[in-house]
Amino acid sequence: MAMTHPLIPAFFLLITPLLFLTHSLSPAHAASELVEGVCHESQNYAFCIQALESDPKTPAAKDYMDLAVISLNLGISNATDTRSYINDMYESPGTDPSKKPALKGCISGYDGAVGSFKSALGELKQDPLTANYDAKVAGDGAVSCEDQLASGGVKDSSISARNQFTLSLSNIADVITTHLLH
Repeated sequence: MAMTHPLIPAFFLLITPLLFLTHSLSPAHAASELVEGVCHESQNYAFCIQALESDPKTPAAKDYMDLAVISLNLGISNATDTRSYINDMYESPGTDPSKKPALKGCISGYDGAVGSFKSALGELKQDPLTANYDAKVAGDGAVSCEDQLASGGVKDSSISARNQFTLSLSNIADVITTHLLH
């Protein structure tokens, strides 16, 4: 029978918790916990995880401020892209003229959404309360667009999906910036 050194089991009992502690304190793990917590508070957990993890800066996020910058930049990018998409549709010669007033209303709504996301980003450090408000109202542009489409009798699933993304990104930014108030 092989004899083990009496300190080997004690060594493993000491080192094993340290390994777990080191893993749980790693920046990627901390960011993951931060994202998980935020996404559990959001209205659409799966979308939140997917959106935040789509940014390569997310694993390095150390706190709510870092995550707020990431989420607001995602909102700016999405709202800007959606505005361009709708504007291209509006300017296309093949677009039914009866749809143009609704599309014009959507463009206006997205001007507001982009502005609100940008304002929130600019206000994060000096005025988190106003940043939180602007993050929340950024989704109003998507709601306005959806209302314009409905009142104009326009059914376009691609715009409606983009509206939903914008609303979800606004919600995520609202959840994160709310944490900056505490």
